[in-house]
Amino acid sequence: MFLHRAMSSCSGRASADAATSILSQYYRLWIYSCNLVLLVSVVAFVSLAAWIVSDFRMSLFPSIDLRHPSLLYAYLALALQGGILQAIGCIGAIRMNERLLNVYWTLMLLLLFGDVVLGVVWLFRFHYLSGHLKEELRTRLGEQYGVDPEFQMLWDRLQNEQGCCGVDGPKDFSSSEWLKKERQDFPQHRQLVPRSCCKLRPSLREPEPLNMTCVETDRNPALIHLPGCYEAVHRWLQHAADILCVLGFCVIAFLKLCFLGILRYEIREMIQKIKVLRDMSESPGLMDPTGPASLLPGPAMAAKLRRQRSSTEQPPKPPPNGNNNEAEPSSSPTKKNSSPE
Repeated sequence: MFLHRAMSSCSGRASADAATSILSQYYRLWIYSCNLVLLVSVVAFVSLAAWIVSDFRMSLFPSIDLRHPSLLYAYLALALQGGILQAIGCIGAIRMNERLLNVYWTLMLLLLFGDVVLGVVWLFRFHYLSGHLKEELRTRLGEQYGVDPEFQMLWDRLQNEQGCCGVDGPKDFSSSEWLKKERQDFPQHRQLVPRSCCKLRPSLREPEPLNMTCVETDRNPALIHLPGCYEAVHRWLQHAADILCVLGFCVIAFLKLCFLGILRYEIREMIQKIKVLRDMSESPGLMDPTGPASLLPGPAMAAKLRRQRSSTEQPPKPPPNGNNNEAEPSSSPTKKNSSPE
């Protein structure tokens, strides 16, 4: 009998350990998958953001300060989601630590809330940039072109690559500081537009203007580019915003929202099942190791375990007679005197 109980105890404990291992692997796989998808999305977002920021056209938007408080939060959030958050989740899954898993879930919730706030802030900022873009470009072209060499090189590159001239057209140079300076220094010239507005002849070495007198006209479509550069700049800004918005909010934020709902349920269920299985390993005989279905404790098994533990933890009842010995059974009822007095 003793040998049978010992074998049953060892078998039940082994089954509980096996069930714990299966559940641990299942929930770890969930957390690893969520972390991997989130990490890949964050790396893609950072790569695209770096590519956009490094574009020369970003210099046309001086109002976009990379040290803005909202962007400082974005740097911190990307750093957390680029490795720190995943490390907390993986360590919590490996150790089956409920506290670390709850910290992991809470951090993801805070990051999702921060994403929403950041999105609202930059939604208003984008509308402001788009609404004032044309006026800012006109002001900078009139005041800085020909005065600031860096801005002049930037604008010339934009006109050469996009095939445009001015903000709305070549007429924008008529009131610029550049034209005033050209007429003061070279009064004999009749230059109206910079050479970067001229249509170029394809060349293997360096493209050349189709006609060297192209700078003397601001209306001949055969020699100069008539469209303004505003549409090209605005189109690039809209495209960059669409990329960051889709990847940052439609992908990363949506993934975090889904992971929050799934992982909250999974973490809670995992902790409950691991606790039940550990209790079963400490209380042999509650599991039937005869089939795979016994590896997953059901509600009836958990209730049975709780009832057994509550019954074993209750203190023993005191004897009715108040002594250490149990009360003796009462003797037979007293016989009534049948004889008359």
